Amino acid sequence: MISVESLSKTFVVGNKIIPAVDDVTFKVERGQIQAIVGHNGAGKTTVLKIISTLIVPDSGTVSVNGFDVVKNPKEVRKILGVMTVSERAFYYRLSGLENLVFFGTIRGLSVFQAKLAAKELMELVGLWEWRDVAYMKYSTGMARKLALARALLTDPQVILMDEPTLGMDPISSREFRRLVQTLSKEKTILLTSHNMVEVEDLAKGVVILNRGKVVAKGSSDELKRAVGLIKVIKAKSPAPDLRKYVVASLGDYFLLRVPHQMEVEGEEIGREQATLEDAFVYLTDEWDSYRDRRRGGRKWAF
Repeated sequence: MISVESLSKTFVVGNKIIPAVDDVTFKVERGQIQAIVGHNGAGKTTVLKIISTLIVPDSGTVSVNGFDVVKNPKEVRKILGVMTVSERAFYYRLSGLENLVFFGTIRGLSVFQAKLAAKELMELVGLWEWRDVAYMKYSTGMARKLALARALLTDPQVILMDEPTLGMDPISSREFRRLVQTLSKEKTILLTSHNMVEVEDLAKGVVILNRGKVVAKGSSDELKRAVGLIKVIKAKSPAPDLRKYVVASLGDYFLLRVPHQMEVEGEEIGREQATLEDAFVYLTDEWDSYRDRRRGGRKWAF
C-alpha cells in the first residue's frame, strides 16, 4: 500500500519559490492500480520522485507498505520498481538483454540471477526475439516494454509508472495496458498519464492534480457523475476562457463539449454522458476559477 499524507514540496527557481506539490493526500491499496492525472507541471512526477526516495519532501509523510520514505529509504527501494519516461535511462549501445542484466546486478542480483530474470521478463513483455538488438534500435513501444521489464527485475511489491505508454502507437498501447492489468493482480501500481482512455481502462482510482493541489479524487465513474451530461455546442467565436472546451474545428465554426449547466452561446447539437476527459477539463477549470476568486482551491472527493 502507498499512503501519502499532507505532502508538500517547493522548489526555488531564481528568486521565486514554486510550490510543486501542495498538501497532497491519497492512498493506493494493495493490489490496486491508481492514476495521477494533471496538466504539465501539475506535480505528478514530483510525487513519484518523493515516493521513490529520489527527493525529500518539505512536509507531510509518505509510506510504502508501512516503510517511511524518508526514515527507511533503503527498505522502500527493496520493494519498489520504477518505470521512468526517459529513454536516456538505458545504455544505447548495449542490447536489451545486456541492459537488463547490468541493471539487475546493480539492484543486488547475481549475474546468474539477473540473466534468469532478464530472460523471463523479456519473454513476458514480448521482447525476447529482440534480446540481442542494441537499445538504440528499439522502437518507442519496445523501449517502454524494456523499461517495464527493468522495473520488475527484483519482483517488487509496488510499481511506479511515469507516463507508461507515452509515444506508443494505439496497438502497442493496448497490448501494454493488458500486460499492466495482469501484473496488478499481484502488485500495487501507481501511474501518471495524460491519456484519459488509458486511465479509465486501467485505474480503479484517479487523483486529479492542478498546480500541485488535489482538486478531485475518486473512481472514473464518480468523477464523470460529478459533471453529468455534456452539451455539444457549435459556436463561431467561443470566448477565450472556453477554448479549453473546444474539441474540433469545422471551417468557421468550433465544436465544444461543455457541462449541461454551463451557458454558452451557439447551437446545441446534442447531449452525451461525460467522459473522464470531460471531467478532467471541467474540474480543473472550476478549480482555477475558484482559485482566482478566492486564492484557494476547492477539493472534489467522491
